[in-house]
Amino acid sequence: MRALLLSAAVVAAAAASPVGAKDKDPVFVESAAVKDKPAVTFDPAKAYVLMRSEAQTPLYLMKVPTAEDQAAYDRMRSEALAKAQEKYRKKLANYERDLAAAKAAKTSTAALGDRPVEPTDANFQFTPFNQLAAVGIGPINRFAKAGVSTYLHEVTPGTYRVYGFLGLMGNAMMGSCFCMGSVQFDAKPGVITDMGVVGKTEPVKAPSGDSSYPTPLSGEGLFVAAGPDMPIDPRLASQTVVRANFRPAGKLPNYFGLTITRIPEIPGVLRYDRDRIVDLTRGN
Repeated sequence: MRALLLSAAVVAAAAASPVGAKDKDPVFVESAAVKDKPAVTFDPAKAYVLMRSEAQTPLYLMKVPTAEDQAAYDRMRSEALAKAQEKYRKKLANYERDLAAAKAAKTSTAALGDRPVEPTDANFQFTPFNQLAAVGIGPINRFAKAGVSTYLHEVTPGTYRVYGFLGLMGNAMMGSCFCMGSVQFDAKPGVITDMGVVGKTEPVKAPSGDSSYPTPLSGEGLFVAAGPDMPIDPRLASQTVVRANFRPAGKLPNYFGLTITRIPEIPGVLRYDRDRIVDLTRGN
């Protein structure tokens, strides 16, 4: 059975939130790893993301909401807020009743605890859209293993941000996020979007005077186009394969409390001026 959010990490994140999505709520992303079989069937209504890596790598993507997605999410959050406010009113009535009884009896009110706090639009905690529209790729479920690890994922068409190299280990998210700067790309229906090859990323010394991220990485070999020595898998020969149109995605929240880094500079896509992201795609 296909998972609707297709990442145990997303389920864990939703469960950890005071209010998470329920089965009846809208599904923003459907995703599944394409299995390593002799013959592969493609759904023209779905998009496909291809990534190759020198090592088994977990990659986390987050879908950018469409206007329709955002409207559905806003409705879901508003309904949850209304239910939370209804519960608050009942708790407040019970609290005030018990408080009045304690005062009348001249007994301690310590056991009543704090006065209930009214949920408002500003303080209501609800699972962010990004965590309800995430896709975890790798490090297992490889499409091919010869030479490099190849991952092929079927996803809901849309625009996806690269959140970082992270995945679920046991009950905790492990890895690092590109929270200080990342890229996004489009995944179109009936098309395989090739993210290129992920080479080994090594920690490097931070630029002088730049303390914007604690674990800078070398960008050599990150999301580079595959050369002629790394042809597309023969099972994909009949499909339309396009290079990912990477664009800067800005900064992202550190939802999981992970080590913060940023995607290394990519020629023609982005560079950094200290902690400021410089978009190199403008005018292209």
